[in-house]
Amino acid sequence: MKKDELLEFALDVYTRKPNATVHDVARKAGISKSAVFYHFRNKKELEKELLLYAIRKYSPWDASFDKAVKSWLRVMKENPGLSRLFYTLFERLNETEPDFVKDVCERSFRKVAEFLEGEGVKDSYRAAVLLLALLDGLALYSMYLGVDVTEFEDLVLKMLEGLKDG
Repeated sequence: MKKDELLEFALDVYTRKPNATVHDVARKAGISKSAVFYHFRNKKELEKELLLYAIRKYSPWDASFDKAVKSWLRVMKENPGLSRLFYTLFERLNETEPDFVKDVCERSFRKVAEFLEGEGVKDSYRAAVLLLALLDGLALYSMYLGVDVTEFEDLVLKMLEGLKDG
């Protein structure tokens, strides 16, 4: 089994059960725990790789402005467990590997900032932090309160359009 295939199984397991075990992942993939450990030295490495894999898989920041925002909101609506996965893994990894978490966040901010700069948004780094905080907040409301995040597309886009003016 290829590493990305195993990460896809892990993604499915962790979005349903954020405190999943390596055994849970192995069972879902139909392999032994030792086969999981062939790809990942330990559970922490699996979770780090899973976090990076999920970010790569769902990152919409190579599309147009409208498509990127709509895509991210749709993903959050269709995959409420994904938000829980991100929050759980960021929190868990921050306890033992704060530099890793900080680096992942910084890279995300920079990627979104580059995207926003290309769209003509001024002060793109701070705008990226603001946008990601807004989207994370909406994801939380979706996860805990059942809010339909896609209902906010037009407001998020108007807010971002306003950032182009300065």
